[in-house]
Amino acid sequence: MELKYDITKEDYIAFNLNYYTHNAVVQRSILTTRVATAVIVLLAGTALMVWLNLFPPLAIVVYVALAALCFFGTPWYMRHKMIKNVDRILSRANNKSACGPKTLVLRENDFELIGENEDTTYQYEVVQRTASDEGHYYIFVDEFSALIVPFSAFADETQKQEFYARITAHITDEALRC
Repeated sequence: MELKYDITKEDYIAFNLNYYTHNAVVQRSILTTRVATAVIVLLAGTALMVWLNLFPPLAIVVYVALAALCFFGTPWYMRHKMIKNVDRILSRANNKSACGPKTLVLRENDFELIGENEDTTYQYEVVQRTASDEGHYYIFVDEFSALIVPFSAFADETQKQEFYARITAHITDEALRC
Protein backbone atom coordinates (compact mmCIF):
# COMPACT_ATOMS: atom_id res chain seq x y z
CA MET A 1 0.00 0.00 0.00
CA GLU A 2 1.31 3.44 -0.89
CA LEU A 3 -0.16 6.65 0.50
CA LYS A 4 0.72 10.08 -0.87
CA TYR A 5 -0.26 13.15 1.12
CA ASP A 6 0.86 16.60 2.22
CA ILE A 7 1.74 17.50 5.80
CA THR A 8 0.99 21.09 6.76
CA LYS A 9 1.69 23.28 9.75
CA GLU A 10 -1.93 22.71 10.79
CA ASP A 11 -1.29 18.94 10.88
CA TYR A 12 1.60 19.48 13.31
CA ILE A 13 -0.54 21.78 15.42
CA ALA A 14 -3.32 19.16 15.47
CA PHE A 15 -0.79 16.51 16.59
CA ASN A 16 0.50 18.72 19.40
CA LEU A 17 -3.04 19.62 20.49
CA ASN A 18 -3.94 15.93 20.56
CA TYR A 19 -0.86 15.19 22.68
CA TYR A 20 -1.57 18.22 24.89
CA THR A 21 -5.15 17.08 25.48
CA HIS A 22 -4.64 13.35 25.98
CA ASN A 23 -1.27 12.96 27.72
CA ALA A 24 -1.65 12.38 31.47
CA VAL A 25 1.73 13.93 32.32
CA VAL A 26 0.91 17.10 30.39
CA GLN A 27 -2.52 17.35 32.01
CA ARG A 28 -1.03 16.85 35.49
CA SER A 29 1.55 19.56 34.74
CA ILE A 30 -1.21 21.96 33.65
CA LEU A 31 -3.21 21.26 36.80
CA THR A 32 -0.13 21.81 38.96
CA THR A 33 0.59 25.10 37.20
CA ARG A 34 -3.03 26.23 37.56
CA VAL A 35 -3.11 25.53 41.29
CA ALA A 36 0.37 26.94 41.92
CA THR A 37 -0.28 30.25 40.15
CA ALA A 38 -3.61 30.73 41.92
CA VAL A 39 -2.05 29.95 45.32
CA ILE A 40 0.90 32.28 44.66
CA VAL A 41 -1.45 35.15 43.79
CA LEU A 42 -3.53 34.56 46.93
CA LEU A 43 -0.47 34.21 49.19
CA ALA A 44 1.27 37.24 47.69
CA GLY A 45 -1.91 39.31 48.04
CA THR A 46 -2.38 38.19 51.63
CA ALA A 47 1.27 38.89 52.46
CA LEU A 48 1.02 42.37 50.95
CA MET A 49 -2.15 43.12 52.90
CA VAL A 50 -0.56 41.87 56.15
CA TRP A 51 2.61 43.86 55.50
CA LEU A 52 0.59 47.02 54.85
CA ASN A 53 -1.78 46.14 57.69
CA LEU A 54 -4.72 46.83 55.35
CA PHE A 55 -7.56 44.44 54.63
CA PRO A 56 -9.96 46.37 52.39
CA PRO A 57 -12.73 44.18 50.98
CA LEU A 58 -12.00 45.43 47.46
CA ALA A 59 -8.39 44.18 47.66
CA ILE A 60 -9.60 40.75 48.79
CA VAL A 61 -12.02 40.60 45.87
CA VAL A 62 -9.27 41.68 43.44
CA TYR A 63 -6.84 39.00 44.64
CA VAL A 64 -9.49 36.28 44.53
CA ALA A 65 -10.45 37.40 41.01
CA LEU A 66 -6.78 37.38 39.93
CA ALA A 67 -6.34 33.90 41.40
CA ALA A 68 -9.44 32.69 39.53
CA LEU A 69 -8.15 34.26 36.32
CA CYS A 70 -4.83 32.46 36.77
CA PHE A 71 -6.56 29.15 37.53
CA PHE A 72 -8.99 29.27 34.62
CA GLY A 73 -6.77 31.14 32.15
CA THR A 74 -3.69 28.94 32.43
CA PRO A 75 -4.95 26.15 30.10
CA TRP A 76 -5.84 28.70 27.42
CA TYR A 77 -2.48 30.44 27.80
CA MET A 78 -0.50 27.17 27.64
CA ARG A 79 -2.46 25.99 24.58
CA HIS A 80 -1.90 29.35 22.85
CA LYS A 81 1.82 29.26 23.70
CA MET A 82 2.15 25.69 22.39
CA ILE A 83 0.55 26.62 19.04
CA LYS A 84 2.82 29.66 18.76
CA ASN A 85 5.91 27.54 19.52
CA VAL A 86 5.00 24.91 16.90
CA ASP A 87 4.55 27.69 14.35
CA ARG A 88 7.91 29.22 15.32
CA ILE A 89 9.75 25.87 15.18
CA LEU A 90 8.33 24.98 11.77
CA SER A 91 9.24 28.43 10.42
CA ARG A 92 12.96 27.87 11.04
CA ALA A 93 15.00 27.14 7.93
CA ASN A 94 16.29 23.78 9.18
CA ASN A 95 12.69 22.57 9.80
CA LYS A 96 11.17 23.65 6.46
CA SER A 97 11.23 20.07 5.15
CA ALA A 98 9.00 18.80 7.99
CA CYS A 99 6.00 20.01 6.03
CA GLY A 100 5.30 19.14 2.45
CA PRO A 101 4.61 16.08 0.33
CA LYS A 102 5.10 12.67 1.98
CA THR A 103 4.79 9.12 0.76
CA LEU A 104 4.15 6.29 3.19
CA VAL A 105 4.82 2.84 1.74
CA LEU A 106 3.52 -0.16 3.68
CA ARG A 107 5.28 -3.41 2.83
CA GLU A 108 5.00 -6.92 4.25
CA ASN A 109 7.50 -6.51 7.12
CA ASP A 110 8.10 -2.77 7.34
CA PHE A 111 6.91 0.65 6.28
CA GLU A 112 8.81 3.60 4.89
CA LEU A 113 8.22 7.34 5.14
CA ILE A 114 9.62 9.28 2.19
CA GLY A 115 9.72 13.07 1.98
CA GLU A 116 12.08 15.94 1.33
CA ASN A 117 15.38 15.15 3.13
CA GLU A 118 13.67 12.14 4.67
CA ASP A 119 13.69 8.43 3.91
CA THR A 120 13.09 6.36 7.02
CA THR A 121 12.17 2.70 7.23
CA TYR A 122 10.43 1.30 10.31
CA GLN A 123 9.66 -2.24 11.35
CA TYR A 124 6.02 -2.67 12.40
CA GLU A 125 7.25 -3.75 15.85
CA VAL A 126 8.49 -0.21 16.61
CA VAL A 127 4.93 1.14 16.64
CA GLN A 128 4.30 1.71 20.35
CA ARG A 129 0.79 3.09 20.12
CA THR A 130 -1.61 4.93 17.89
CA ALA A 131 -3.89 7.88 18.42
CA SER A 132 -6.36 9.69 16.25
CA ASP A 133 -8.50 12.78 16.07
CA GLU A 134 -11.18 13.90 13.61
CA GLY A 135 -8.70 14.15 10.74
CA HIS A 136 -5.52 12.17 11.45
CA TYR A 137 -3.87 8.98 12.59
CA TYR A 138 -0.79 9.44 14.77
CA ILE A 139 1.57 6.47 14.65
CA PHE A 140 3.94 6.71 17.65
CA VAL A 141 7.35 5.21 16.91
CA ASP A 142 8.68 6.31 20.29
CA GLU A 143 7.26 8.05 23.35
CA PHE A 144 7.17 11.54 21.82
CA SER A 145 7.51 11.10 18.05
CA ALA A 146 4.75 10.10 15.71
CA LEU A 147 4.11 9.85 12.03
CA ILE A 148 1.14 12.01 11.08
CA VAL A 149 -1.17 10.46 8.51
CA PRO A 150 -4.11 12.67 7.51
CA PHE A 151 -7.33 10.90 6.64
CA SER A 152 -7.23 12.68 3.28
CA ALA A 153 -4.43 10.24 2.32
CA PHE A 154 -6.93 7.40 2.03
CA ALA A 155 -8.93 6.76 -1.12
CA ASP A 156 -11.85 5.30 0.83
CA GLU A 157 -12.90 3.87 4.19
CA THR A 158 -11.74 0.36 3.23
CA GLN A 159 -8.19 1.57 2.58
CA LYS A 160 -8.26 3.47 5.88
CA GLN A 161 -9.32 0.34 7.79
CA GLU A 162 -6.71 -1.81 6.01
CA PHE A 163 -4.01 0.72 6.93
CA TYR A 164 -5.11 0.76 10.56
CA ALA A 165 -5.13 -3.05 10.75
CA ARG A 166 -1.61 -3.34 9.31
CA ILE A 167 -0.13 -0.56 11.43
CA THR A 168 -1.63 -1.88 14.69
CA ALA A 169 -1.13 -5.61 14.05
CA HIS A 170 1.89 -5.79 16.38
CA ILE A 171 0.41 -3.73 19.23
CA THR A 172 -0.67 -6.33 21.77
CA ASP A 173 -2.27 -4.00 24.33
CA GLU A 174 -5.70 -2.87 23.06
CA ALA A 175 -5.51 0.28 25.22
CA LEU A 176 -2.62 1.54 23.09
CA ARG A 177 -4.67 1.52 19.89
CA CYS A 178 -6.76 4.54 18.94
